[in-house]
Amino acid sequence: MAIKGYRDLSSVILPSAQDLAALRKFQLADGASQEQLFNELVVAASGLAGEFARHPLWRSLVSFQDDPAVNYAAGASSYADAFTEYGRGTPQHAERSGHMLPLRKWDAQLGWTWAKLKEMGLSEGQDDINLAIDRMRNRYRQQAIQRLLQRGDDSGAAKGLGTSGYSPGFATTAASTNVDFTPPAFGGTTFTDTHEHYVAAAGGWTTAIIEDMEAELMEHGHAPTYRLLISGADEGTVTGLTGFVKAAPLAYQLGSGSAVAQPEEEDSADGFRFIGSYQNTRVYVTPGMPQYYGFSYRSYGALSPRNPVRVRVEKGQSAPAFRVLSGGADDEIKSVRDLMLYIELGVGVGDRTNGTTRYVNNATWADGVAL
Repeated sequence: MAIKGYRDLSSVILPSAQDLAALRKFQLADGASQEQLFNELVVAASGLAGEFARHPLWRSLVSFQDDPAVNYAAGASSYADAFTEYGRGTPQHAERSGHMLPLRKWDAQLGWTWAKLKEMGLSEGQDDINLAIDRMRNRYRQQAIQRLLQRGDDSGAAKGLGTSGYSPGFATTAASTNVDFTPPAFGGTTFTDTHEHYVAAAGGWTTAIIEDMEAELMEHGHAPTYRLLISGADEGTVTGLTGFVKAAPLAYQLGSGSAVAQPEEEDSADGFRFIGSYQNTRVYVTPGMPQYYGFSYRSYGALSPRNPVRVRVEKGQSAPAFRVLSGGADDEIKSVRDLMLYIELGVGVGDRTNGTTRYVNNATWADGVAL
């Protein structure tokens, strides 16, 4: 468990007002310089920023933008006019809708006193840096998964949405959102602003639920293959469904006559893993997903703007970027004591049709709580 408070005698990107040459004069207890500890923080923060873009879950699920608004097509279909020699068809243009994306500020304080730095070893500082990195990783995961499970809108100036801006979820009935949305017609099928992508179904996971999620994506023109994100607590139930094909390792040798589902890549080290397939859907156990909830979507490739989730980043950035800030750069002791890892980002929805969520433990919908 993390210990709250400063690291002092009882127990990093360098601010511009600090001098590397001066830091080199101060050594940790094991002989390492404080400059080395600072470099550890630089490398760790850079690696985490890359993870947000390259992780097999995030790159398939999200895209990034610094613009606060998302705009998209909506409404019913239309058909071309018959050409006549003297007549003119009726000009038409697309109906559009849009919403805002949140932007919030997050920090992970390190909190070393100058005296403690002189007494501790490099490995102790590395443990603190790893904790700060993990805190940021956990917050990003929680914010992203929560958006998949939340039917209602985000709002409020505290979330970077001003006094009247809203950040809605996927398609849902007009009574559940301030941003009414009629999905664009596809293949002759039209929709209304009561179209619902947050569905409750008592009785647990069944093949009919997965088939319904596939159908809901397909009717909007999102062709297979789909991904379904579930909790590890639901793995046994889902893999036991009739017709489910369990995953086999990449090194698995075929020839047994049994169907196996091959992973697209090696599993990540954080628990996100492929467990098999049912029909057109590849199923993944996903850290942060609570039991009885699942989210299905079509990935359009690494960080494609057609992916379902849109992450807003700091103005002028094209991807999440970390800073290391200090509360008092004019004072060497205070600036080290108040050192923090800092980032600005907010999670919203990009394509409101490319995502559908199920709650399979009750006939009445209730938002899930991301872990």
